[in-house]
Amino acid sequence: MATKLNFTSKVRAGMAVERASAGERLADGDIVGIAQRDAASATQTEVAPVEPSAPAVHAVTRIPVEEVVSNPYNPRAFYSAETIDELAESFATQGQITPILVTRLPEFPGKYVIVDGERRIRAARSRGDKHIDADVRDGLDNQNLYLRAYHANKEREEQTVFDDALAWKKLLDDGVYVDQVELGVAVGEDPKHISKVISLTSLPPFLLQRMAQHRKDIGLGHAYNIKLIFDRAGVSVAEHWLGQVIEGKASVRKLEAAASAEAGARRIGPRRTHYQSRVQFNRPDGVALGELKLFGDGRAELSLKGIAAADQQRLAERMKAVIDEWAAEIDAVELDTAEAS
Repeated sequence: MATKLNFTSKVRAGMAVERASAGERLADGDIVGIAQRDAASATQTEVAPVEPSAPAVHAVTRIPVEEVVSNPYNPRAFYSAETIDELAESFATQGQITPILVTRLPEFPGKYVIVDGERRIRAARSRGDKHIDADVRDGLDNQNLYLRAYHANKEREEQTVFDDALAWKKLLDDGVYVDQVELGVAVGEDPKHISKVISLTSLPPFLLQRMAQHRKDIGLGHAYNIKLIFDRAGVSVAEHWLGQVIEGKASVRKLEAAASAEAGARRIGPRRTHYQSRVQFNRPDGVALGELKLFGDGRAELSLKGIAAADQQRLAERMKAVIDEWAAEIDAVELDTAEAS
């Protein structure tokens, strides 16, 4: 079947024929092949390129500051007062450059719920602003509330593991995600990482706050081992090691060694010394008051209970008089013994 050519292709085919007659010694089949190739090329060049669709444009709206509420699943928990003040100053000199992103939820009727922009709304409130620029989006659920803000913070490098710890725990507690596996898929993290980060929530809030303030010096490795030290040795020891990290005196490896040492001490525990004898005290009606334990290493422990506040001082004075009298007797005996020798 003969190939049907358009006008441009015919011209190109004719030019090919002229080149052949000029000495290129092309066969008739070669000329047709060139014409067919040129026709295909012409067809391709005549197709208009597809223009990419323009991104959707969202209108910016001025909304009352008093009608804005925080994101219930805000991925950030720790904010620096200094950065809020700096942003407020920027508002004063340059205005609000980027609108906050908000949505509406049935749980907050008549309010705008922040998806992204907590620092900006705090800066506006600190200035006493009545209105703020906002991009209002509809149809966002709780997962959107978290993920949009989470990825925005990650891109700005504002998110810390300490923020993640509190946010992820709330997401799981509220059932926004079924388990750590589903949450891990959503944020692109391994479930083991999710578990380690969430474990930081067992630390006292003031320790988490301090870690977040020094986030440039304290990573997950530091924080997790301080958490282990806290579990095994208590808050004062954990606070000590946190101070060492902030001062640049403790690496992750050093913290691991400290945590292991505390685990060993906890496993072995102090040796328990048993008393050699004890004296029990009872009221005349038989109700137990307490006991005096006597130990072989020279210690004596008195434990009493059920003493009214008004009687405690009188009892303390009588006990002091008895002990003072006993101590004087001991001194006299030791003195007589020394003189006799």
